[in-house]
Amino acid sequence: MCVENIFNIMKREKFSSKKGFILASIGAAVGLGNALRFPGLCARYGGGAYMLVYLIALIALGIPLLNAEIALGRKYKGGAPACMESLREGGGKLGWSAGVNSVFTAIIYAGLAGWIITMVFQIVPLSLNAPSTNEWDTANYFFSEIINARPDFSISSISFFVLFAIFAAWVLIFVCLKGGAKGISKAAQFTVIIPVILFSAMAIRGLFYSNSGVALAKLFTPDFSCLSNPLMWLSALGQVFFSLSVAVGIMPAYGSYLPEGTNIFSCSLIIAAADFLVSILSSVVLFTTLYGCGLSVFIGESGIITAFKFYPVAITKLFGANTTLNAVVGVLFYLSLAMMAVQAAVSMLEAFINPFLERTGKSRTRLSLSVCGLGAVLGVFFATDGAVTAVNLSDKFVNFYNVLILAIAECLIIGTSGQTKTLADEINRFTKKLKMPRKFFGVSVKFLSPAILISLTLCEIVNIILFGLGAPLWAQIAFGWSLSAVVILSGFAVNFNFGKRSYKPT
Repeated sequence: MCVENIFNIMKREKFSSKKGFILASIGAAVGLGNALRFPGLCARYGGGAYMLVYLIALIALGIPLLNAEIALGRKYKGGAPACMESLREGGGKLGWSAGVNSVFTAIIYAGLAGWIITMVFQIVPLSLNAPSTNEWDTANYFFSEIINARPDFSISSISFFVLFAIFAAWVLIFVCLKGGAKGISKAAQFTVIIPVILFSAMAIRGLFYSNSGVALAKLFTPDFSCLSNPLMWLSALGQVFFSLSVAVGIMPAYGSYLPEGTNIFSCSLIIAAADFLVSILSSVVLFTTLYGCGLSVFIGESGIITAFKFYPVAITKLFGANTTLNAVVGVLFYLSLAMMAVQAAVSMLEAFINPFLERTGKSRTRLSLSVCGLGAVLGVFFATDGAVTAVNLSDKFVNFYNVLILAIAECLIIGTSGQTKTLADEINRFTKKLKMPRKFFGVSVKFLSPAILISLTLCEIVNIILFGLGAPLWAQIAFGWSLSAVVILSGFAVNFNFGKRSYKPT
């Protein structure tokens, strides 16, 4: 395909405004990790102390790398493969690996979206029947009655209700994807703004519990003794990288859609601030709600357990005997989570679709339909009784181990390319007073980020050696190591087929 045709494709792919870019980027960054995992980490690692470390890491590490990826996308007018190849020959392999890894992540998010959509319907009878139902039965309803979860990775049954919900999630994802940059930004107006409004309403409700002061004190009061725990530091630092959705191919793609004249630095600050504030808002909701409902001991890091086991109990008790109001709030709450999951899946898929369209010029609608169709077929697994244990294991590899390796490689490529000053200039090209400091940017991307990421990786290696992964070897291979192998090998395979086509800026 000639460069002129590629240029015509990219001309059509633009966010209609800076607002559209910001909303889409916030939608990519803000997800179930903000809503469910971040509060659990606060509970485990000293509340305000964890937030302080997280905020420092966000400023020192997250924001510079976020800026770098957006600037790369705008400068080289392409997704992660084009950007990485432009920095270093052969770097396109990394970009394609990141895109394929994001496809796996999207499949996980779509499966979770299906589970959440299922709860949109199930929370109504749970709420209406709560006065005559044991709390333990409510807590176990989704896992035992809906999906019949098994702890041994085996499969013996399938829930057709959940299957229908998963297919519905993929339909929504396709509708958002096929519209390109404009479609993604329009969808974000709903999938970002509405959940924030509903979470704000939940937070306000939580403040009216008699022990809301205790909950907020537990959340925000710093326990500085936790600062001596290295796991807290590594957890906070790791959460920053994963929460902002860097090193997964999304931000270079979105950067390539930027309207000319956009101030990258100010946009990145808004995205990072929104990501942090939504995490705080979600923490307020979780703490006040679970404390208010007498479930504070169940606050933990597992977002899946929180969303499907303890939130149903809390929601059925939100307004006491007013079961109808509890049901309404429950429906709105799970709709919000579903929107977050769908938007995150859309963003992840765009990390692969964007560079694929650049290289092939195929129809976006047909490619989106093919990818979503394949995802829906693989999504059938999420409706089986073996899905819960497998998803936990797969998520560990896809969204943690793989991202660690991809992020280290990306930082090394950027840091050794000699382009950090050029990238800083690209970030500041349309800034006025507030600018990204060149030296600070270079030190962060070249030295701090890779050092932290390598430290995280080494700690995880030690952790695996000492404690294992809590799963049989065959399950580790089937749902973990094989996914990592596919991600790495696909980078070489896809780059071999498409990498020879022009990676030059259009």
